[in-house]
Order: sequence, then structure tokens, then C-alpha cells
Amino acid sequence: MRFGADSAAAMRTAIAASGVSPDEGDEWVRIGGMKLGVDGGFEGGWMRQPYAEPWGEGGTFFGVNTIKQAPYTEVVKELNRLGWRVATHAVGDAAIDEVLAAYEAADAEKSIVGRRWTIEHGFIPQADQFPRMKKLALVISAQDHLYLAGPSLVSYWGPARAARTTPMRTYIDQGFVVAGGTDSPVVPYPPLWVFYHLITRDTISGGVLGAGEKITRKEALQVQTINNAYLTFEEQTKGSIEPGKFADLVVLPEYILTCPDKHIQEMRVDLTMVGGKVVYRRAP
Repeated sequence: MRFGADSAAAMRTAIAASGVSPDEGDEWVRIGGMKLGVDGGFEGGWMRQPYAEPWGEGGTFFGVNTIKQAPYTEVVKELNRLGWRVATHAVGDAAIDEVLAAYEAADAEKSIVGRRWTIEHGFIPQADQFPRMKKLALVISAQDHLYLAGPSLVSYWGPARAARTTPMRTYIDQGFVVAGGTDSPVVPYPPLWVFYHLITRDTISGGVLGAGEKITRKEALQVQTINNAYLTFEEQTKGSIEPGKFADLVVLPEYILTCPDKHIQEMRVDLTMVGGKVVYRRAP
């Protein structure tokens, strides 16, 4: 469901017409919140500093700002008043600035702390933004875009920014809960490719970028399982294999915490179980 609402009144009208409400649904499908967006993707992230060539346009291109601060802030505040949690697509550091300003304005009216509001993607955060993010107890929803787009990002943004894209090590060291997905179909779907990239920072065609942002295998496993459940307030029923939770799991041909790195990239799932029921079994 997509709302073309760029004002508080339009958002309120669109939600009323949709008939949906926060957290509606069950363990299979549930509305987790409202996603907004303030900049482009990796080809148009809104930056504090201009792009490198070829998109630099002589040092004048800073990316795409899809909704200005004032109307975006009013939409965010209205969603907060209506009881919705908000996740905002923000790629560049200037986009993150806009998101933080709006979230802080909403928080001043009605606290969002503990409600697990999210920054989606968060490719290029800056050090001065971390204290503001932590004060609001934001969750980071991160993916492996760099795995696919590494060489393009070197051209768009320059090698330094490309190497910092999605700084998982920094986010975790700063104490953030980071949830990890694929952002399919923007990035190829296989979750094991996400795992491989997070622990190696290897890319499909550009080699390793930002080796200092690698995370451990245990951290990558948590990012893709229990942290995803935490993002949607489902960590008591999903995200780990233990009594009292849904038996949602996969069986792999090798132990993912110790096998060679490249085996993870090439690995195929042997068996998938959902709610304790086997739903897929790979043929011998």
C-alpha cells in the first residue's frame, strides 16, 4: 500500500481512507509502521558534500531531496500523534540530518523513545549524528547494497565515501541495534549473500571495500535473526531457536560460524521450517 501524502492533512486522510491501523495483523503478516523517504537511492542519496564525477556536475550535485524539511516534519509529527511508528529511507548524511530534525520534533510532542523508530539504510552517517540517534533510541535497518553497487558508488561518491557505505562495525560499536535484510529487488535476494558481505565487505565485482567495517559472524547472525525480530517487537516469539518461540529455521550444509567465507556465498539451503512445519527440502 502506497500513500502519496506530502502533508499532515493528506496523510491523515489517506490513513483514514485505507482503514488500516498500527500493528494490525498476525504472526504471518502485520503492519509494522509507516515508511517514508527523503532522498534517492545509491544513485541519488542526499549528501552534505557534493558527488564525485560523473554525477558531480562540476561539484554542484548533492543528490536528490524528495521531500523538504517542513512538510516531512509535519507528516512525521502527525503519524506520531496517530500512534504510528515511523521508518524513513535516508541514504546520505544530509538526508539523515532531515530525518533526525523531524524525529526530534515529533519526540518533543510525544516521546518516541522505546518505540523502535527506524532509519532505513543509513549509508553515510556522521559522528555528530550518533548522539542524536542514540537519544531517540533509533534502530538501524541496514542491507548489503554495497555488495552489488560497490564500483558504481566509487564513481558516484568517491572511494572514501564508498568504503564507508553502511558502516556496520561503527553502528554496532556505537551501541545501536542493527537489523539486516536484502532490500530486494533493489539488491539480490539471497540472505546468505548479505551474511557473506557483512563479514567480508567483499563485493560482486569491486573487491573488498571498507575492510574496517567488517563484523563478526556471530554479529551478522544476530543482525539477520533476533535483531530483525526486535525491530518489529517480535523478539519474544521469533528470531532465535528456543522453547516458546515459533520454530522458524533453516538447515544449512555447513556450520556457518566456521566454514570458509566463500562457502557462505555459494551455500544453498537444505531445509526450511516455518512454525515447526517443513516447507522446503532440497532434493538430494
